[in-house]
Amino acid sequence: MINLSGKPQIMKKVNNGLIKQVIKEKGSATNAEIVEDTGISATTVRTLLSKLILDKEIVNLGLDESSGGRRAERYALNLNNNLSLSFYVKDNSINYALSDALGDIIESKTIKFKKTEYQKTLTKFIDEIIKKYTIKIIGIGVSGVVDRGNYFSGKHLNNWKKINIGEYIEKKYNIPVVLENDLNAMAIGFSLNYIKEIDNLDIKSINVVYINFTEDGVGAGIISNGQLIRGENNFAGELGFMPISKQGNLEYLLSNNPDDKKYVEIVSQVINILNCIINPAFIVMGGSILRTNLIDEIKEACNIYAANNIISKIMLSENGAKDYLQGITYLTTEIMNSDVRIVKL
Repeated sequence: MINLSGKPQIMKKVNNGLIKQVIKEKGSATNAEIVEDTGISATTVRTLLSKLILDKEIVNLGLDESSGGRRAERYALNLNNNLSLSFYVKDNSINYALSDALGDIIESKTIKFKKTEYQKTLTKFIDEIIKKYTIKIIGIGVSGVVDRGNYFSGKHLNNWKKINIGEYIEKKYNIPVVLENDLNAMAIGFSLNYIKEIDNLDIKSINVVYINFTEDGVGAGIISNGQLIRGENNFAGELGFMPISKQGNLEYLLSNNPDDKKYVEIVSQVINILNCIINPAFIVMGGSILRTNLIDEIKEACNIYAANNIISKIMLSENGAKDYLQGITYLTTEIMNSDVRIVKL
């Protein structure tokens, strides 16, 4: 457990985050409602609300209608002054979304660029966004293991490359940057999009594994009881390195173009392992090289070997790009509203 006592500036940021989270969840809130939901003293809440108004983080909506006593002032997030920029780069394209403090996407586009002009295009893109909007935080989806402002990527453990895109952008623009693994973002995005269709699902309790099959490798985003599973070194979900047999790991076996029968055997084995260890409600599969024509055979094979006939619901991802951007946007907005990032040193 991280001890925050004796650190007034950190506690102030934590309390600000709690206040903004209550206002976000309720849509608007009074001083009394914030005190009740956060447990912060009324005096402290009043002081922090005044500062948040001065900083244009929130706005005063005026007085509530009278219910017989003194009318209470109501506050809401300042949606026009608290925007986040979220994006990921794929196939010579920058896919981005601008979202307000409630996480609602107000603009979403794709920008094409030449491979040789990647950094120039990226810098120009951010420059134009910052000139037009007040950006409080930038979230970037990356394919690899995240380490603060950097990430490591590669198909083999002994030749991973370190890429410092987060550090570069944060130093250049003096705006906080959050890096998130692409599969984690996809898992969150899928969950958010899927629960809109299911009334009794809640993002805070959902259990999902999102597996992506691409030419760059096989990985998974894992959510257990509403929490992203990152692992000690942010290595959780790197399924490509999972040893499958004496012949090699998952990445090696799939890269050797196995026949359909062998492919079904390999993929169903991975799913059953995940089912036994994590027991998710849903296992979602997608990606450019997934053999979607074999999904029924994969399901049948999983049912045959399922322990005690317990097996996750296996689904195909309908729109991985949408899930990806939605996930980055959600995670970035949550961090923007929390006001503090606690990291391991």
